[in-house]
Amino acid sequence: MLQKFDLSIALTLSTWPALTLSVQNSWGGPNSVEKRDWFAGAISELFTSTPNADTIIDVEYLEEFMLQVMNDEFEVNVEDGSGEEVAAKIVGLRKLCGRGDFELVDEMLGRWRERQARGGERVVFQRMREGDDDEEEEQDSDDDDEEEVDDGDVEMDDAPELVKAPKEKIVPKVDEEGFTEVVGKKRR
Repeated sequence: MLQKFDLSIALTLSTWPALTLSVQNSWGGPNSVEKRDWFAGAISELFTSTPNADTIIDVEYLEEFMLQVMNDEFEVNVEDGSGEEVAAKIVGLRKLCGRGDFELVDEMLGRWRERQARGGERVVFQRMREGDDDEEEEQDSDDDDEEEVDDGDVEMDDAPELVKAPKEKIVPKVDEEGFTEVVGKKRR
């Protein structure tokens, strides 16, 4: 049961776009692949080392753990809700594996092998700007002749020429005995 559950964790993480993108772009450093493998092991260990794990570790707990690892190890702040989906899948797979039902794990393994035979999958990063919706906006029929292309660039004027500000000359302090006080750069 434990081997199949460990396999299910690794397979589930391999389908998580946020983690796959992080590994492909080495956001976790040059050993991002090893971090992904460690991540799967850390989730497995979380379940095996926690007494009464099936009652204590729920979707919310696991999601929080996974998002923390993504932030700490890959410097990625996942806010798209995919962490909850992946956590729910892992918790569900834990229950299935606990009952001895490995059919879903075997299906996942088959799909993974097919992807690997095709050369794997690349995750493409698509930047969403604030205010973008999934739905397309309707255009008036009057505007059909004119197409406006918005590539996100803003036309700007040339920057003003830099002018050197005159440095204020520091006058040395001389005390009544004729000694000059030395002042550090931070105190000027």
